[in-house]
Amino acid sequence: MGFSEKMRESLGAEGARVHVKAPEGAVERGQTATASITIVGGTRPATVDTLVVRIVEADRHWIRDEDGARVSEQDAQAMGDRKGLTAGWDRHPVVEQRVELARAIEPGAEHELTVDIEVPQCQATSPYCSHTLNVRADIKGQIDPAGNARIAIQ
Repeated sequence: MGFSEKMRESLGAEGARVHVKAPEGAVERGQTATASITIVGGTRPATVDTLVVRIVEADRHWIRDEDGARVSEQDAQAMGDRKGLTAGWDRHPVVEQRVELARAIEPGAEHELTVDIEVPQCQATSPYCSHTLNVRADIKGQIDPAGNARIAIQ
């Protein structure tokens, strides 16, 4: 095995992948969202020990170019002209759950499953607040693959 093949293997470039499909339509806070997850095997067998499922909220804020001061979304909305402001995003998980899997995935094989996650009381999805369903697979011997899908919360 050549150097580049060893590097690709050590970085997990040939490893398993995770694909996530969020539920259709908006999910109400306090309700359960069902996500479809597909784990696709890489070039060698892998054992998925655990899936870590998160809903990540991203809130928009603004930075004033002249002095780097932070401006809230509400204050920026009140301004008539937002020239001189740069948008930024604060991201934080609003819920996280672990799903024990202990499943062997053969090269090229696909394993499909659904996961239910309760949507907590958080902000509703809007132009200044977005939500992402993030799923990370815990696999020994490779960089943990992750998949993302947008989820709408009302």
